[in-house]
Amino acid sequence: MSDDPHRPDDPYSRVNYRRLIAWEQRIAREGPFLLSLLDRAPERSVVDIGCGTGEHVAFFAAAGARAVGLDRSEAMITAARDHEAASTGRCVLGDALDARAVLGDEPPFGLAICLGNMLPHMGKDADLSRFFEAVRDILRPGGLLLIQLLNYEGFLTTGQRALPVNVRPGDDGREIVFLRLMSPADDGRVLFFPATLELDPEADTPLTVTMSRRVELRAWTRADLAPALAAAGFEVAFYGDMIGGAFVLEDSSDLVVVATRT
Repeated sequence: MSDDPHRPDDPYSRVNYRRLIAWEQRIAREGPFLLSLLDRAPERSVVDIGCGTGEHVAFFAAAGARAVGLDRSEAMITAARDHEAASTGRCVLGDALDARAVLGDEPPFGLAICLGNMLPHMGKDADLSRFFEAVRDILRPGGLLLIQLLNYEGFLTTGQRALPVNVRPGDDGREIVFLRLMSPADDGRVLFFPATLELDPEADTPLTVTMSRRVELRAWTRADLAPALAAAGFEVAFYGDMIGGAFVLEDSSDLVVVATRT
């Protein structure tokens, strides 16, 4: 990711996440768990850190919460502002590590969410600590932080190299195929290779690569997150999915964290 979200080489400008993800089905699946956290929060307000195109912001706004999205990608925020224009939340361009300054006069929130594997883009221990401190500063006492990332600990244990293939409708009878491959690297990192292909069953060459990237991520695990969150003043519980299921090392696809600001 570019250090400057305003630069034209923003890689997320080339990815249409609204088309790659079945948002209606995802929100329906996650909704009960998300609303249960909102009900537990000290105030019905949510900040989505790494909000992408803002679908979760719109969901919480429709549920009557004060909802704000924050993302460092200009392309993502530009798309997310469709929701802002429809009065379903507010979207802000900026870095999560500077969340308090970027959010300006926004009062503290009852719930912060960080979904979609955003956290592994922070590769250094110091950045992880700064992030949790920044989130603590924008939460009310007793506020909740929800984190979702891939279960890298399980993937490294089992040797899994790929996530399930995602196939979505495209244009003119074609389909969009989203591939995500991984390779372990040194120092707690993984190399992540997302690629988007177009499938045209009628073409002589039916599969065309439309986007392919190499991304270096930090494979954060429970052993990394628990002490960093505790040091920032959070109590932590771990889950294995976005419906509140138990974490099972070799079976859970996700690592989900619910941390309470003390």
